[in-house]
Amino acid sequence: MAKGTDNTLKRKLSIKDIVSILNSKRSIDKIIVSEGTYHHLPKRAIISLKQMGIKIEIVQLKRGKKSEVKEKIKRWMLLPAKQISKREGIPLRTVYYHLRKIRHEQEY
Repeated sequence: MAKGTDNTLKRKLSIKDIVSILNSKRSIDKIIVSEGTYHHLPKRAIISLKQMGIKIEIVQLKRGKKSEVKEKIKRWMLLPAKQISKREGIPLRTVYYHLRKIRHEQEY
């Protein structure tokens, strides 16, 4: 598990992670999760963590503007997706996502 400073856990949690925390002898004081992750945690897990004295901090994630990425991809649309990804520093899955959306828009 990726730990921050001062016994703080910063990462997306799975049910396995929560069970591991509840069963472990290591002391974790605080868990920092995104709002989406928090809402997907089971209520029993949240209650158990709070009973153990573990604070849960919810943070807002900053998302990039998709329109900027989309415009970069439109510029290089004739190139293969891997080249666009390398050239613009955009994850390959993001390139595929936007290419699919752009092609779908062009059909209509």
